[in-house]
Amino acid sequence: MTAMAPNQARLLLERALRTIALLALAAAMYVASRPSGARDRRGAVVPWSVADVADSGTRALASTLVREVVAAAGDTQPRGLRVELPAVPTWRARALLGTVTGAGITVQWVDRTRASGLALSAASVAGPSGAVDVRVAGGVAASPPLVLRDGGGMLDSIASTGRAGWRLASVSPPLRASVGASEARVAVVTPPFGRRVMLMALPGWESKFTAAALEEAGWHVDGSVRVSRRTAVTLGAPARLDTSRYAVVVLLDSMSVDAAVLTRFVRQGGGLVLGGDALRIPALASITPVRASSVRGAVAGSLLTETPRRGLEAWELVATRGASVVQSDPSDHGHVEPVLVAQRLGAGRVVASAYRNSWRWRMEGTDDGAAEHRAWWGGVLALAAGVPIGVQAAAGDSLADAYPGDAAPFADLVARLGGPVSADSAGEPARALAGTAFAALLDRLRAAPGLLFMVIVLALLGEWASRRLRGHR
Repeated sequence: MTAMAPNQARLLLERALRTIALLALAAAMYVASRPSGARDRRGAVVPWSVADVADSGTRALASTLVREVVAAAGDTQPRGLRVELPAVPTWRARALLGTVTGAGITVQWVDRTRASGLALSAASVAGPSGAVDVRVAGGVAASPPLVLRDGGGMLDSIASTGRAGWRLASVSPPLRASVGASEARVAVVTPPFGRRVMLMALPGWESKFTAAALEEAGWHVDGSVRVSRRTAVTLGAPARLDTSRYAVVVLLDSMSVDAAVLTRFVRQGGGLVLGGDALRIPALASITPVRASSVRGAVAGSLLTETPRRGLEAWELVATRGASVVQSDPSDHGHVEPVLVAQRLGAGRVVASAYRNSWRWRMEGTDDGAAEHRAWWGGVLALAAGVPIGVQAAAGDSLADAYPGDAAPFADLVARLGGPVSADSAGEPARALAGTAFAALLDRLRAAPGLLFMVIVLALLGEWASRRLRGHR
């Protein structure tokens, strides 16, 4: 058979068919060597936005999310989302976006809220005053002023410096702090704190001025000062020792006590302060958090210095196992001496004070000695009293039944979606979308392995038939 003269168009067709076959063969080898792209496509991001993410209604947001999820269903994996947030979303919108991330869909968000994370805390002061310590962290010097409000209105407005604190005499819940568009709220609970303290001591300057310091600090002092084995002088109106009446019992001297009653009082939530020689009461040895070994003498002249407590005679203490050293004084031996030790017992606390004559701090110290002595004893009783357990939020507190993330919405948003992305990365979604389309094509080719084989066979058969028709093999 004589070969026909080659036709230029037919030659181009044969070369094209051969190229298609080679490309299909190369594609088949590439698909076979590549793992599934489902894992890679899960993080792919496409542009997406919804205008009303800050509105209370979430129907449009829910509809859009459902449409995105449905569109990503089937043969392809869920796509990622990219959204610009002009304001901090409500708790419903944050919950929906959090659900999307929980389903494995990446959500990137661009921060247009002009908000920042604020941390707000409010703790009731353990004592009879009912005061509340407030701490705020967040914001920088260039931020708008920091405004503190409660249920009654604005309490204070100061320049934002990153950290601020107040001690408020009273608070109407809820307490709110805001810096520009950022806001944090906290439920303030003022526990029902017992204002009465039971003082048990021998007559002397220590008992007299300790009672005076506690009454000046706001405590109602009841007690019994024993002047003989059968005679005692009462302070206030002493009643039966019970946690419903008294917050703390203070013992200042070694004397005969009912250890069973005191132990039961502490285990039920009361506080017990053991000062001076009361640390060596044998009946209370099982609940005393320290072992008083020997007396440490006072340093002459120290009451008029910046460390007046060194001018007080004190016991050298050795903390028992499980006790915590709360306060220490420097010693002449190159180490510190514990002077205030606390230990939890049941629902209450036992606090041990090493000083035997703290009244000298008040009477022989500097002009500030009386105030410092009063403040120190107030801190000791606050440590012993603690804050009652099981206090519930006030009925009028709007945060009592609120969604937990409402206390710090911006922080809740970051916790659910991660930190915001830069607005300059606008080209990333388009590149990610192209990558997603290519990965989807590879998965479809992998799902139909015979397709590439048919392309290869048909292309080679077409080239062979064309060559045979013109007389070539």
